[in-house]
Amino acid sequence: MAVSRNLCVGRIRPVFVRMKKTILNKNDLKIILIALGLHWLATIASYVVMRAGDANYMSFLAMLTERFTTAGDSPHYLSIASEGYQSTGEKANLIVFYPLYPFLMRIIGYVTGSNAIAGILISQISFCSSCLVLFRLIALDYSQKDAWFGVLLFCLYPFCIFTMGIFTEGLFLLLTLLSLYSVRKHRFGCAGIFGFLSALTRIQGVLLFAPALYELIVAKKYRAFWRILPIPAGLGVYLLINRIIQGDWFRFLEHQAAPPWYQTSKWVSENLAQHISMGQQYPGLAYIIYYVQVALFFITIAAMFFALSRNTRTSYIVYGAAYLIVTYFSGWMISGGRYMLGCTPLFIIAAEIKSKRARAFLTAACALLFAFYTFLFLRGYAIM
Repeated sequence: MAVSRNLCVGRIRPVFVRMKKTILNKNDLKIILIALGLHWLATIASYVVMRAGDANYMSFLAMLTERFTTAGDSPHYLSIASEGYQSTGEKANLIVFYPLYPFLMRIIGYVTGSNAIAGILISQISFCSSCLVLFRLIALDYSQKDAWFGVLLFCLYPFCIFTMGIFTEGLFLLLTLLSLYSVRKHRFGCAGIFGFLSALTRIQGVLLFAPALYELIVAKKYRAFWRILPIPAGLGVYLLINRIIQGDWFRFLEHQAAPPWYQTSKWVSENLAQHISMGQQYPGLAYIIYYVQVALFFITIAAMFFALSRNTRTSYIVYGAAYLIVTYFSGWMISGGRYMLGCTPLFIIAAEIKSKRARAFLTAACALLFAFYTFLFLRGYAIM
């Protein structure tokens, strides 16, 4: 009896150890609270400034409702969540938006009673969770101090306000980081599942196939190749939706090229030249959108070369470079700042910065810009 009892305990103990590791500890809760706290602090501070300038300004709740449900693409996601994709009519062009986020909004909306509330919850919970995954991902190769720095820059990214409202940023970041974490741990089956879901959230999700394939080849685990095939299959499902609903696998490309998006693929150099030209035509937007997009391109290029000179994992550089190029293939882009939040290797590369002065400068600069762009967004400026 004693032997069997010991065997039973020996089998059960590892299960409890694994369960303990999955439960949030104090450090995990600290990451989540800091991530959420910084964003809400910036939001409340912005409201106080706006209210100080106009005593009759709308209430805090009314402001959040207005901005989180009407800004940019938010109404489009709400429309898809409530009505689905349309085969004809003025809303047929909404098929340009990928399906996972509005689908989850609809499902969770049955519980919350509101698709809008569901969308906001998905975004904010996903972002807090993505901070935790990013911390654990960086901590695999660097110190906890380095991981904290990477997560802090992630939270203070100037356009991070978009992770709070009805946008795909939060969900996309979480799924992308979960896939990258799985790739790093060589759990290729999980990488394939999370990559599949990421590819159903935004076009850049399919790029996760590149780091997964690289790590698979380096590890010589060729038999695991089929496990990462779901990543491109995510894009295939989206194309199938186009075929079923509107009769053409690539119908979304036609809608993207038409008003109001005017999105066509061009060489990166052409797009950068266009951004500079647009900045000259619209001086009011030049320093908050167009020139910022150009600066972000070269900052990311510099970060990739910096990573090459350090010990950064090649798979992260592969994904970061692919993400940058595909993002800047998009013509008439006015959301470059928001899109580049998804270039998660940037925050991993930040762990390679060892200079205290450089870290302090980056933290201060990001904090100021984060507060500035949060204010602009809540004020209604076109920083989509």
